[in-house]
Amino acid sequence: MKKIVILLVLTFLLLACSSIKELTNKQKEELVRTNLSYLNNFKSEGVLEVIIKGFSLKKEFVLKKRNDSLRLDVLDSGIMSLLPSPFATLYVKDEILLTNYNKGFFPDLILEKFPLKEFFDLDKLPQEIIDEIVDNRSFAIAFIQFQFDELYRLNKIMLNENVINFNYSSNNLIRIELNSSKADVRIDFDSFQTGDFLIKPLEMNKNKID
Repeated sequence: MKKIVILLVLTFLLLACSSIKELTNKQKEELVRTNLSYLNNFKSEGVLEVIIKGFSLKKEFVLKKRNDSLRLDVLDSGIMSLLPSPFATLYVKDEILLTNYNKGFFPDLILEKFPLKEFFDLDKLPQEIIDEIVDNRSFAIAFIQFQFDELYRLNKIMLNENVINFNYSSNNLIRIELNSSKADVRIDFDSFQTGDFLIKPLEMNKNKID
């Protein structure tokens, strides 16, 4: 009797699998574009954790991305998580700017040219890149490799020994993990809203940080 039940279960599984139709290339492309658009314009909040040589630092964050810029504000929580104050800010547009508001924790960074600017707008990726994703669930820009899962969602970015993993639940992005030889970073999203949100530029010079 047990063998009959197992055989029936296997039969139903095979029938279920055989009933799933292979997606056409057009359907795959629609999935790719929908999933990339999800990551193109958004505002999110949550908790960022940095682990360096066993030392763990946890901070709240606000992350905004538009089709032409990105800003990550890391916050110092006050008592009972009230009145958080700025801890550090990363701003990316034509350049990359990184500053911290507790001087000495890490040095400010000014990189006057963002080398991947033309790929920032995910709704306007070249058709050949979209075709590459459809065919291979991956593509490369210079030395950076991008990989997609079976649902054509971005799930991994690799740069030499540095790896960024994207984790989803019910198609919602819930965590990003960066693993490198120098540090591990985990970003847990408490909220993630798509839409066109205003991003304030970061002004940096020797005398003023806005």
